[in-house]
Amino acid sequence: MFTGLVETLGKVIQIEPIDSGIQFTVVTEWENPDLKLGDSIAINGACMTVTKFSNLGNIFQFYASFKSLELTNLSRLGEGSVVNLERAMAMGQRFGGHMVQGHVDGVAKITSRKQIENEVEEFWVEIPEDLRRFFVKKGSVTLDGISLTVVDVVDGKIQLILIPETMQKTNAKFWKVDGKLNVEVDVLAKYIENYLAKRGESEGN
Repeated sequence: MFTGLVETLGKVIQIEPIDSGIQFTVVTEWENPDLKLGDSIAINGACMTVTKFSNLGNIFQFYASFKSLELTNLSRLGEGSVVNLERAMAMGQRFGGHMVQGHVDGVAKITSRKQIENEVEEFWVEIPEDLRRFFVKKGSVTLDGISLTVVDVVDGKIQLILIPETMQKTNAKFWKVDGKLNVEVDVLAKYIENYLAKRGESEGN
């Protein structure tokens, strides 16, 4: 489980095809590093497993299967790409953001980016059609591992307003029009949809 509050940025320094996927090596700088083999880390919001690490975890590797590459934007990473990183939640830590599973539901496309004031940026992002029913104004969404609030929803696109803190601490500073973002919808919306579907089935019997 994650919160969508990005801890730090990492840079991909090596990409190596192996078996049925790709092994990535990332260099970063954790605050209070405590990485262990098998730990879960959200890489641009996708939950991946640490397969090897050194330098207290400031250099680590993870493996992405072809299926994971197909469902996320990890397939678009190259050497030098900057990724958002968040370690899995620890027991007793303060909970910010919202409940994030690290299970990417699809890939969204940035359709516009505009600075509106003092490093505050407005983005419009087009959501895959099969996920649009989960989005409402003032709802939550995770994009590339960042917990964000949906400002507006219009014709399958969502409006986002990113403050300077978010722009400085995440890879959103590198987002460009037509860029692809990993999207995870609010898990509460999924539970509600499932509940209503089951309720409709029982009432129909």
